[in-house]
Amino acid sequence: MSDVESFVRFCESEFGTEVMDREAAYVKQHIAADDRILNVGCGIGSLEERFLDYEIIGLDRSEEMIHAARNRVSASFVLGDATALPIATASVDTVVFISTLEFIPDIDAVLAEATRVLDSDGTLVALVLNTRSEYVQSNLQREGSYFQRMAHRDSEALAEKILEYVGGEQEFFLGISDETVFESSDPTAAAISAVVGTPLD
Repeated sequence: MSDVESFVRFCESEFGTEVMDREAAYVKQHIAADDRILNVGCGIGSLEERFLDYEIIGLDRSEEMIHAARNRVSASFVLGDATALPIATASVDTVVFISTLEFIPDIDAVLAEATRVLDSDGTLVALVLNTRSEYVQSNLQREGSYFQRMAHRDSEALAEKILEYVGGEQEFFLGISDETVFESSDPTAAAISAVVGTPLD
């Protein structure tokens, strides 16, 4: 099964839909209605599906993902690399990463680019798989799991790195246990470590 097929299957499952609904709701708490949003690592456009009333650009380095996204959602999608964004400096209000940063080895290049394209008072919203959680740990150990491709397996260190580029805070949300989703800020139960902040001078 291709990555695109796997993502479509996940996105269309009851579990995947609930996860992405909650992630999208979290992102919406941190943006304004007229923000210009860049979603880095957009995949098949699942966030864009939930942001139809917003000005949002989805970017991915996979041609297959971009093709699938364009077929699924009427939004702007760009083929590009997170370490060299084809986006003008200080041209977006919000940069979003949803389970993207932990898969990219050159994290400094990605964060430097993200803060470059952000307006000076813009917002970076990074949702990272929380490696302290039972859900993420079990997936890291599962043979064939997409999580095994993670380049950064210490979400605390990754959050600290993000906070070298933006002034903000880390919090935990999205409790998951056996594909049951619930409210939790407990680092052992919450699947997502979120960092939200504005670019440092």
